[in-house]
Amino acid sequence: MSFIKQCFSLFDKTKRRNKPSCLNEEKKKKKKLHLVLDLDHTLLHSIHVSKLSQKEKYLIEEVGSRVDLWKFDKGNPKEHLIKLRPFLDEFLREANKLFYMYVYTMGTYRVVIVDDTSSVWPQHKRNLLEIAKYIYFRDGMKWESYAEKKRDESRSKGALSNVLKLLQQAHRRFQDLDSNDLRLLIRDPCTLCCF
Repeated sequence: MSFIKQCFSLFDKTKRRNKPSCLNEEKKKKKKLHLVLDLDHTLLHSIHVSKLSQKEKYLIEEVGSRVDLWKFDKGNPKEHLIKLRPFLDEFLREANKLFYMYVYTMGTYRVVIVDDTSSVWPQHKRNLLEIAKYIYFRDGMKWESYAEKKRDESRSKGALSNVLKLLQQAHRRFQDLDSNDLRLLIRDPCTLCCF
């Protein structure tokens, strides 16, 4: 009989201890990881309509009747057909419960990466604006830190300000030119300004 009492006593203690952990479970459910998804050939496939094979041209007629097939830039010589990957809707809905999601593309459109470490982007050097490292604290450096000098990087002449000026300039050219590739508008950024 004492064994049964001990079991129930243990059960009660566990139950009481688990109540706050139930609240922790709710917090855990809301806690999400980050997920980066590539667009082209991962979530969808796009093609210039002019590049469709003869056997694929039937798809042009199906655009209005299918939810997974779209035309982009209708009537434009650069007209595209976009096909969503099967299960994409369900995948995004379910993944959204677990992750903060970001979609990117290294295709032809307007992707620029601003980073202080070029070695982490070996395949995407054309998309990279390498910025000077921001090191406010000494953290093992041999020279005096900004914090020790009681000053900081210049707001108007610092690295972020220079990157913004370059991006603004590229965006103005983007508005004026017929190009969707921001990489072409930045031109060798290392020679344009020192970040």
